[in-house]
Formats: sequence, C-alpha cells, structure tokens
Amino acid sequence: MFAVRSPHPEEDAVISELILQSDCGMLPALFGSNVKTLLGWLLRRPGNPYSSANTLVITDDDAAPARGKVIGATVGSSMAAARGSNLRTAGQLARWYGPAVIARLPKLARAGRAVESLAQDDFYLSHIAVLPAYRGRGAGAQLLRASEERARGLGARRLVLDVEEHSAGARAFYARMGYGQASVVRIDLGRHGFFSFLRLARDL
Repeated sequence: MFAVRSPHPEEDAVISELILQSDCGMLPALFGSNVKTLLGWLLRRPGNPYSSANTLVITDDDAAPARGKVIGATVGSSMAAARGSNLRTAGQLARWYGPAVIARLPKLARAGRAVESLAQDDFYLSHIAVLPAYRGRGAGAQLLRASEERARGLGARRLVLDVEEHSAGARAFYARMGYGQASVVRIDLGRHGFFSFLRLARDL
C-alpha cells in the first residue's frame, strides 16, 4: 500500500533525482550540470514551478505515511498560477546564477513557449516518476490520480502532460489512464539539443 502526501524539505535530494529520471535531458540543457542542486534549492522556495507547493510524493510505508520512504513524485501547477509566478521565478534564477542568468534567457524563453498555447484553467504536469524498483505496482497510477484530484481542487478543467514520442511504455500507460493526444511539441535549443514530445490531455 502506498500513501501520497506533500514533501518534506529534507526530501529535496530524492525528489530532484526523480525529476531528473522523468526528464529527457532538457533540464540539464536549460540549467547546466548543477541542475540537481538547483532543483532542490527551488523546492524549498515558494512561488516557482518546482516549489514544494507544486509537488506531491508517494511513499511505500502506509504504517507511517508522514515519514515513509519517497518512491515517486509529481510536479505540476495550474497555468494561471504558473504564469502569475513568472517574475518571482525569474528573480530566483537570477539569484542562483547571478549575471550568468542572462546567457540562459534565450533557451528558457524557447522552452517556455512550449506551454504558451495552454489555457489558464489547464493544469500542467511537468514531471512524474517512480523509482524503477516500484514500477508496475500501481504507484504511478495512484500518483497520477492524486495529481488529477489536486488539479480539480484548483479549478482546472484539464490535466496536460508531455511524453517523449519514442516512449511506447509511457504512452501505453497514459492511454490506460484515459489520456489522449492533443498535439506535438517540439523545442529546439540549438546546440543544446532538439526535443520532441507528444502532448497528452485528459478532461477532469
């Protein structure tokens, strides 16, 4: 039995690792080789897409769910809230990088355009991952349903996520969970890589 809850600050390392497991390499391309430390730092600060307020974790210890071992995590937020936090997020990144943030702005802007078409009442799930040893046991489905419940509580009408085009297993999982293809998303970061996703959505 698994339990879903909000994260604790000291769990930032495992959550950052789970986020990177669900990533196709775009986060290091955007934020550099120290991205895991940055994600943990952002988790502890409010008002950005990676804050603990936008994160759920799932644990494997239902006897003590408040402190059970984290085996999976999701990160997501309503588009209205995400757009409202853009300035605060930019300020936090400037604090982290200092003047060097200027060199990253073009890449961040190109990546940000990928969600411009989403509606204010969409909930965008940017990351979902379960540790390999726990996959196939229902943890991912439970975590996704908990994210849908959170999205409904925030007034979202639709949950949207992106999956790599070549990931047949992930596509099959989301199809079983009721998600259909809405569009194709392509993000060109120049020498830092080209990324292609299927955008999936489910009405809530």
